[in-house]
Amino acid sequence: MASKSYDVVVVGAGPVGLFLACELRLAGLTVMVVEKRTGREGMAETRAFVMHGRSLEMLAARGLLEQFPESGQKSNWWHYGVLDTRLDYSVFGPETDQNHALLVPQYRTEMIFLRRAEELGVVIVKGVRVQSIATTDHSVTVGGTHATQQAENQFFTATGKYLVGADGVRSTIPADLHVPSGRARLNIFARSKATVPESVPVTLEEMNEAIRQVTGVDYKLSNPCMLKRFSNEQRLATRYQSGRIFIVGDACHKHLPAGGQGLNVGLQEALNLGWKLGEVIRGSAPSSLPHTYEDERLPVAKAAVKNTTSQSLLFFASTGPEWAVRAAMDRLLRVPEANKSLGLEISGFAVSYPKPLDMVCPDGWDPLPKGMQGMRALHVKIQSPDGEVTNLCEYMRHAHWIQLQLPGKKRSENVSPAFGDRTVLVEAIDMPDLDERVAFYSGGLREILVRPDGYLAFGRPDQYEEIRTG
Repeated sequence: MASKSYDVVVVGAGPVGLFLACELRLAGLTVMVVEKRTGREGMAETRAFVMHGRSLEMLAARGLLEQFPESGQKSNWWHYGVLDTRLDYSVFGPETDQNHALLVPQYRTEMIFLRRAEELGVVIVKGVRVQSIATTDHSVTVGGTHATQQAENQFFTATGKYLVGADGVRSTIPADLHVPSGRARLNIFARSKATVPESVPVTLEEMNEAIRQVTGVDYKLSNPCMLKRFSNEQRLATRYQSGRIFIVGDACHKHLPAGGQGLNVGLQEALNLGWKLGEVIRGSAPSSLPHTYEDERLPVAKAAVKNTTSQSLLFFASTGPEWAVRAAMDRLLRVPEANKSLGLEISGFAVSYPKPLDMVCPDGWDPLPKGMQGMRALHVKIQSPDGEVTNLCEYMRHAHWIQLQLPGKKRSENVSPAFGDRTVLVEAIDMPDLDERVAFYSGGLREILVRPDGYLAFGRPDQYEEIRTG
């Protein structure tokens, strides 16, 4: 079969791979997604089942959040290591509308992303097992065989300027990027010294025996939707890029599935990488820009692995000293400042990118002051000159740069878009809820540039003042 050429080939049609494909299409690129599953198999499995606050902001920015409410349940708290004291997300209210987690099965998330990808024109090929990868100075070609009966053993090839592996912890992407070696959910934790390989299937008999051990009741489970064995193994890729090849999501990191952090971190990786590849392929940024993907996201994944490791120790406490640590941690979470700090980390709100992306800084713009550079752009209300009030996130629908002209500043007659037709000009006459949100938009700046992934990038030179963090 003749090879087809695209700007980017993504291997893996899970939630992270599909969301990345959507971001790449918003950036104006041609995209093919290659998936080994032949249809809907595996979609009934609910692995990650929670979207945290920063992911919800991201969905709102792309106009996807409205598709979730009927299929999800909001929670203003979240657990940490299943301690008695919970993380209180409601305290984030002054800073975000998404001061909660959303409980939603992963297969529904995947279906929503699949539908959006198809609407955007992503080419999705299912039933292909990737078996080879060949790279040149200008492209990457993947080869594989079709798994469908109609085309079994028929060879498949696709070529992209870049390749992204989004096919999970058992990724087929080159080894030098691999991670080093009405329904209800029921989790059963029965103490045992036995070691069972993760690959061994879970049986109903095993589940029923665990219930007998824990409760003493001979209760017969039947008709399960999914039986899944997981481990608390922690692994992290040392690199996210090798030449024209990148990895995202579970291909980068594996850890205890504590509250869907793997999915949420993976979605933010896709958000970070998509626009950067778009800028480079369109020729509007140097090839060094995607290198910052690893610089910005690897530390976040390290933090996630670290906190899930800590939760694992709390989760599986069995000795006196371990239970004492649980009690001490529970007391710590009763301190509001500690509770909020940990909640900001788990929810993704604590992430910032303080190192300026100098390689894409337009003429006439400067990095932002310390404490503001790389912070997420809060979704504040913007009153335009015609009196209409719009949330800033609504200007983020198409993943363009946002050039925000701040209230009370003298404007030029002709404002030049910093990134041409990839720029949305937003003139703010007023920000009605600024005092209720962290007022980092104040301080003497005339204009601010917001990155396509929703983080503050550059400011128009003016007299910088002390940034009020309210």
